[in-house]
Amino acid sequence: MGKGNLKVTPQGASQDGIVTALQEIETLINEMKIDSGVRSNYLAYIQDRDGVVGGNHTLGVGTGDTTKVRMSGTVRYRIDGVEYSATDVEGDFPGTADVTANGNGAWRIMIGKTGALTMLRATADGTTVAMNYATAEIALLSIAQLARTAGTVDIGYLMIHATNGQNGFTPQTDVPATSDTNVDVATYYNVRTPMLDNGFTAAPSVGLSEGTNDDEYAYGTINVRTNGLNVAQIVADTTIAFAQNDVVTTSGKYGGHLFVTDVAGTAILSLAATGIAGSAQTVDYNTLDLVTAALDAVQLALPHIFTVIGRETNLTAKATFTYNTDDLVGTDGQATWTDEVATAYDRTVVSGALVGPAPPTIPAATAAAAIDLDG
Repeated sequence: MGKGNLKVTPQGASQDGIVTALQEIETLINEMKIDSGVRSNYLAYIQDRDGVVGGNHTLGVGTGDTTKVRMSGTVRYRIDGVEYSATDVEGDFPGTADVTANGNGAWRIMIGKTGALTMLRATADGTTVAMNYATAEIALLSIAQLARTAGTVDIGYLMIHATNGQNGFTPQTDVPATSDTNVDVATYYNVRTPMLDNGFTAAPSVGLSEGTNDDEYAYGTINVRTNGLNVAQIVADTTIAFAQNDVVTTSGKYGGHLFVTDVAGTAILSLAATGIAGSAQTVDYNTLDLVTAALDAVQLALPHIFTVIGRETNLTAKATFTYNTDDLVGTDGQATWTDEVATAYDRTVVSGALVGPAPPTIPAATAAAAIDLDG
């Protein structure tokens, strides 16, 4: 009768026969439990988050070629629900444009399924245009303007401050370390957990809202985990200005920002829906869906060394709405505040970004004629 070879015992059978039948039923049930457990474990495995899941890797200067970046040690990582590992690999900087003297630049460092290490710079296309960000934090935040390369995960980030009075840092020529005269500071950040591990460790005492002044924002006490570590509690504040005077140019359009922890984990910053920090941004979106999609993209591209605590979208009522100047709620605009959800990761969700295997591609039509099995 299938598993366990269950036999039907006729009426009047011996007690031994009945015992044997019950034992076989018990064996069948146990086998079903084992099969169910294996299937459950497999489903849980493929639903785990993509990203770094183990290892002891550290990022630094190349050894064979000191103009490259090297990942020393071993990293274990998951892409589309499948685990990979790589040990001691090096990669080139993309492009040749420099970090301007006395300026700051940053790079996303990624690894793919074959173990190849690749990088993208904090510019619109990831490879060209010189970087001249005012601070290290602004450079690192601006990595969020560009998504990581498909089929890769982040394993770290690099920030370089180019020496004042020198020639600026030139990728593929200079050494990405302070041993080079063109490098004043070189800081490597190693990713230790999947990005979706970042988040609240306790619900905020008070959610995001309009601040004491109508053009500011406020939040309660914040407790978060970033890159695998719990940071110190961030105290409440009700008088926070936006990081820059971003604008929505037309009445009836939407603006939007993410609110994220700073790189030290001690304060909250705003980041425009463009993903670019440090300069006034035009955040014109015709619909709520469009500004929401832009914020979602920035959140997925945000370096793991920051944690999102929430977002705002604003339907404006002025020809030119300027953050830090105009009222967030009232005659100038209508802000909507959304806090991140402070809940445990839900393993049953299989359709979200960075969770589980990518869906298969279904062909539009069969590639060949069907086979006639009847003749």
